[in-house]
Amino acid sequence: MQGFNRIDSGAIVVSTICVLHCVGLPLLLTVAPLLSVHWLQEQHFHWALLLLALPLSMIGLWQGFQRHASWLVPSIGALGLGLMAYDLLPAHDEHAHGLTLVGVILVAVAHALNIRGIRRHYACSH
Repeated sequence: MQGFNRIDSGAIVVSTICVLHCVGLPLLLTVAPLLSVHWLQEQHFHWALLLLALPLSMIGLWQGFQRHASWLVPSIGALGLGLMAYDLLPAHDEHAHGLTLVGVILVAVAHALNIRGIRRHYACSH
């Protein structure tokens, strides 16, 4: 059970980094000339976080699903990952950043539900 929680916890940490990036970026950009943080607004950062979140989420949510058998959990996670990926499409509009933030929150919620579902499964099977 500990391995499952580590994957989900890692995915929650990645989601938290995404939220901090999305919320903190406007604040950092106001002082960007002083801090030289231009790299934070590049698509490379978004790609790196998405490429980190995808395998963590897919593995963690799939392993959790095999324990708790709730389709809701991976569905929420998939919706969240889809919203995160939408922002990286070349022709996205200005509303995409809000959808990315919603997606990140959905992924974090899915992993929290996954942990809860796994714990309930182990509690019921003993």
